[in-house]
Parts: sequence; C-alpha cells; structure tokens
Amino acid sequence: MKKSKSIFRNYILISPFLFILLNINNLSAQNDKLFIPIEYQNAIKNGTRTETGEPGKNYWQNKINYTIVADFNPETGILKGKETINFTNKSPDYIYTIVFNLYPDLYKKGGKRDSEVQATDLHDGTKIKSILVNDKIYYSHSSKWNYSDTHFYLNLSSGLKPDETVKIDIEWEFSMSKTTRIRNGKYSENTWFVSYWYPQIAVYDDIYGWDEINYDGLHEFYSPFADFDVKINVPAKQIIWATGELQNSKDIFIDKYFNKLETAKKSDKTIHIIDKNDLSEKITKNNENISWNFKADNVVDFAFSTSNHYLWDATSLIVDKKTGRRANIYAAYDKNSSDFYNVADIAKKTIKYLSDSLPGIPYPYPNMTVFNGHGGMEYPMIVNDGSELSKSRTVFLTSHEITHTFFPFYMGINQERFAWIDEGLTMFIPSQFQTNTTGKNQSQHSTQTYNSYAGKSLDLPLMTASFNIKNYEYYVLSYYKPEMAYRILEDIIGKELFIKSLQTLILRWNGKYTSPYDIFFTFNDVAGEDLSWFWKPWFFEFGYPDLELKNITQKDNIFEISVIKNGNLPIPVYLTVLYNDQTTEVFKETAKVWKNSNQYTYKLKSNKKIKSVTIGNKTIPDINTENNTFYLK
Repeated sequence: MKKSKSIFRNYILISPFLFILLNINNLSAQNDKLFIPIEYQNAIKNGTRTETGEPGKNYWQNKINYTIVADFNPETGILKGKETINFTNKSPDYIYTIVFNLYPDLYKKGGKRDSEVQATDLHDGTKIKSILVNDKIYYSHSSKWNYSDTHFYLNLSSGLKPDETVKIDIEWEFSMSKTTRIRNGKYSENTWFVSYWYPQIAVYDDIYGWDEINYDGLHEFYSPFADFDVKINVPAKQIIWATGELQNSKDIFIDKYFNKLETAKKSDKTIHIIDKNDLSEKITKNNENISWNFKADNVVDFAFSTSNHYLWDATSLIVDKKTGRRANIYAAYDKNSSDFYNVADIAKKTIKYLSDSLPGIPYPYPNMTVFNGHGGMEYPMIVNDGSELSKSRTVFLTSHEITHTFFPFYMGINQERFAWIDEGLTMFIPSQFQTNTTGKNQSQHSTQTYNSYAGKSLDLPLMTASFNIKNYEYYVLSYYKPEMAYRILEDIIGKELFIKSLQTLILRWNGKYTSPYDIFFTFNDVAGEDLSWFWKPWFFEFGYPDLELKNITQKDNIFEISVIKNGNLPIPVYLTVLYNDQTTEVFKETAKVWKNSNQYTYKLKSNKKIKSVTIGNKTIPDINTENNTFYLK
C-alpha cells in the first residue's frame, strides 16, 4: 500500500501554451498512435482502466454519505448548516489528508476568479464554526483551518486505511450572493437558486489522486458520487424544489396541493400545482418554519431552489417502457416569464426523446425540475434556466440542460479538465430534437461559430486542459467544436453503431468517473476498428478543416471530381452538382475517405453536362469557401 498523492499541486514555471506546444510536438512524432499520458498509463498498469474502455478489474472510488440540516433565510440570503459525512476510503492508498471543496469562497475577498463579481457580494469566506472527527473536536476556530482558494484541507491524526471509514461533523455559515448570478443567486424577492453551498469532499480518483483545481466561476466541476439526506428549514410560505425525492410532502402541503402532486405523478397531462390564483391561498400546513426533507442516492451534487411566489406546473412520463417506471417533471417559474408556461411540456418531450431515441437509455432519475432563474446550469434532477425571448431558445436551453442528466451526472465526468466531453455531447444529442421542435438547425449555428475560430492561434486541441482555456474560446472549444466532432463521428460509423457505442459507454461508466481515453477506447471497441485516424486530428492536434475542389476531368460520360484535404481535420465530402439544365444533384461521402489519404476522387456517371460543382454545406465546417466551387467551361 502507498500513501495518498500529495495534496499540494506542483506549480511549474512554464507557460500553459508552451506546455501545450511541447506536448503537440510529442504527438506529431507518433503518427499511428494517440498520446497517452503517464497518469493513464499507470491506471492501465494498476488495473483500474483498460485499453478497451471498460473499467478495470481493480477500479475503485470512494464512498461518501452526507446528512445535512440547513437553515436558509430567503430575506437575508444567510445559510447556516450542519453536516455529518461518512467517508469510506475505497482506494488502495493510506489517506492522511482529506481535501474539501468550499465553493462559496469564490466570493471571498482577494480570491482568484475568472468571472466578474459585484463588490457588494464579496465576503470574508465561509465561516467554519466547528469540526469533529470521529466525534472528537478538531478545530473550533476557522482561522486555524488550512485554506487554499476554494479548498480546505483536513489533516488526519493517523492515516485512513483502505476500507476504513471516518465520520466528520462540520458546522458552517455563509451569505449567498444577491446581485452576482454565477450559476446561482437571488432572482427576485425571496427567490433563490442555492448551489455549491455545503463543504464537499473533493474527488480522489485512480488517475490524478486528489482533485485540487480551484473554482474560478468560469470553469465547471468534478464532483464525487455520494448519498444525500438533506433537511432544509425555511419560512412556511417558501416552496422548495431540489435534487432528490421529497420525503415529507404529506406533512408539508394541505390536502388540495398534496392531492394535485399525487395526481401529477400518474398523469400525462400538465397539472397546475400552483397557479396565479393560488398565490394568495394557504398552501402549506405550518404557519411558521417548515423542514423540507429530500433524499438522493449516488448523485454528484445537491442543489435546491426556493420562492414564495412562483407558479408550479407538474406532469409525468413513462420513461422505461419495460417496467412502466415514471419520472416526475416540474416547472417552477415567475408569472411574468411567458415562455415558462410551456417549459413543463418541453421538458417532458425532451426526456421522452432522450429515453426513446438518443441516447436511448431511460431517464434514470425520479424527478426533473426546471427552475426559472438565470442563464442555464445543470444539477442532478434540477436545472436553473433563465427566460428566453424565442421558442427556439427556450427549447434549446431546456433540452440542453436536461441532457446533462446523463453527462456529467449519470456518468461522472471531469469537467474541469475535459469540458468538451459533456458540453459537446449535450450540444449534439438533443440537436435533432431541437430541429424537429423548432425548425431551426442548431448545427448550422455551431458550424458558423467554429468557422470563425478554426485554425487561429486560440483554436487549441480539445485535449488541452479546460481550466487553461479562458474567455469565449472556452465556449467554442467546449461546446461547438466537439459537437461537430461527435456529429462527424456519427456520420463515419453510422447512426446505429454510434448509438450502440454511446449506450455502451454510458452503461459501462454509470456511477463512475470516465475519462477521454475510456471514450476513445470504448468507441474503438464497439465499432470494431481503431479510430485513431479520427481522434488524433480532432482531439489532439492543432489544425482546421479545409477541403478544396481541385479539378474535374471528363472522359465520355464519366466525370472525375478531385478533392484535396488542405486542412488536417477530416470532414465529410458533400458535393452539389449543378447541370447546364439548371437541375442539381447531391452526392455525399463520409470523412472516412480521408483515413489514408489527403486526396479523394469522386467518379460521377452522367449524360448531362456539368456547369459547376460545389463542396460543403452549412453544417460542415470549412474555413475557406473560395476554393469550394469549380466551374466547367
């Protein structure tokens, strides 16, 4: 057995971009193989990962259980909490220090941030009032804690052995931001979305050890699977929507509203649990504070929202046709958010599409709530969405955030390092649903956005650690570029095989922490071929897409259309042939034609005279359209 890896990151005085360039030079020297970093090579040697993309026979992850009692004041935004954590070391290592995420310290004065924070929201950090380790006092003064940005470190008096459990009790307090809305905050009087609010044990995994990448407001998360039993105390008029299942609804609601909820759980229709007329009515039994109790097992986080004047729609849907299992679908929103009157229905149709079509795995959780807050952000069983001005935007935002259910929640993903895994998938997977529902092709927008960045100095390889990418480039490389890569891959191997590969990946890594190589190797495994010729340029290399129509020759009624791949990214060959009689034909080949060559000749048999041929369309990226049309004399 070995000691757990160092809890302090080694900072090397080297530019991130120089580091990238050095690695790309190494990659270029390996023409037939993907670069595999030492950490992943070691995981394969240790038997926790495999070269087929399956979890290894020695795969492990730690077990965490939270019991939390919180008091939230919706008038002041002050949250006070007590939590008991049972942490079981399932690794083969002795653990001497436990790393905690303290996300509210994003707002700590003097903290490091990549997002703008209003000065009025800054504070002195989370107040840790006390901590007990195995019922013994650890420190009673927060000044003695070992802090580092949005982490703190709990040093154990003796190492935690493999399969040993430690009990940790923490009492804390902090103030939610009132004007800054980075994925949470205050949206109107007594209306809040509360997330990243409890001291959370960080991930300790088989590849990197402790995750010590600080939260900066821009980049997203790598969170550990855990079980939650949470009680939230709020004034009686406050309604709460949260991760997990509400355990005491009968004790909270008067019969009228309890019965509505129970009816909605069995109904395909949308039921207005709270409509405009109900806002002046008594909804809960208690006239003072109410304790809401939610439970959720094997989820990576817990978030909740609350308001005393939001409308509430509810419906349900059979998500598993084999068992008849239903999922409850809720929309909680301001009465002035006109688009949200349709959100419960949009959410329901999204979940049906995800369950039946792509990825074609039944929605795995009992609930989904779409809360009317700001922006768009996903959490297990609840999303925080702002109002939109058009139906297409409302459909896009709702379906995108709900698709995150599978990535990074059902299948754990390190978003801090590889945001393209889940953001690219959640752009690609619901795109057909979005097009079918609104008539607007989201893929065209993605293509246009990426074309404006492709091949420029900040068009970095997707395998670049996401936390090193800033500004709008982060969104291009996390959302738009990988969406196109997934789309082109589906075209290469075929929709049926793509779905089978994706389903295999999800089921292999359900409740576990996947990595890019698990994805690459799983698709190779299921497809029955080495797709490194595709993975390498799209994910590991600098480059851009650029096809050129070089020449067209004719012999009798056979036309040979010569296409050259000037850029290094393989993309489909989409030919539109315009004949002299003004009729057109379209011919298509997948990007697989570039597997072994940068030149391709399409042979067209036709008795008509060709006027011109154009390559590409609005959904295929190509940075240079000036060489995309060839005219015949």
